[in-house]
Amino acid sequence: MRPVEKKRPGELICYTDSNNQKVEHRIKEHYPDYGDAKFPLSANIGAFCSYCEGCEKIPTLDVEHLAAKSKGGAETAWDNFLLCCKVCNSNKGTKVDADCHWPHLNNTYYSLIYDETGRVHVNGNMSELSRKKAQNLLDLIQLQRYPGTDKSPSPKDFRWKYRFEAWNKASRYKELYLKGAIAEDDVIDYAHCNGQWSIWFTVFKGIDSIRHRLITDFPGTCAHCFDANNHYEPIERNPGSPDPV
Repeated sequence: MRPVEKKRPGELICYTDSNNQKVEHRIKEHYPDYGDAKFPLSANIGAFCSYCEGCEKIPTLDVEHLAAKSKGGAETAWDNFLLCCKVCNSNKGTKVDADCHWPHLNNTYYSLIYDETGRVHVNGNMSELSRKKAQNLLDLIQLQRYPGTDKSPSPKDFRWKYRFEAWNKASRYKELYLKGAIAEDDVIDYAHCNGQWSIWFTVFKGIDSIRHRLITDFPGTCAHCFDANNHYEPIERNPGSPDPV
């Protein structure tokens, strides 16, 4: 799960609206109509689901409340917003679990392991506390659902399949890139269109130029979650804390 850096209230964000007009917007502490935060959020962290990483059209994304409104979460506060697809938002629902990893607070790429089958697992090379919080994140969004297991997806939940397809596509693009048949820009352009950032970042392990571009070219990706001197491998976001991830 891509770790992101949200801008703070008072910071400036620029985006282009549907009339192709450039908008300079200063982040507000509160949005009385929280839907008005959608364009600033997408300009800040990209038009992707913050959880499953699916690429979405901006109008189809939800402004998701980290702490549910019905459970006392601040309805209008920028600090309580992320972007979310309909499936992840529905699965999260009104469940409350603040004791989990969050993409804007933790290195959630460090938290989770993605594999070629489309499954997502908790990284076992973390402390017990970090593993627990990563598992709470999976349980909250139900990202671990997979056919033929005791956590099978609903008929409308294709998130595992999108990850599986993205792995195969990224693998093909990696082969073409290594053969010199496509350019670096082609890989990045397709990753943008396809979404599933963590799949692309995993498949291109060891290819530093692509990993660097996946960090710099996806808006809001938290660069200090990765070690540029070690092939952009994930590192702790909160070193020295009880849960350093």
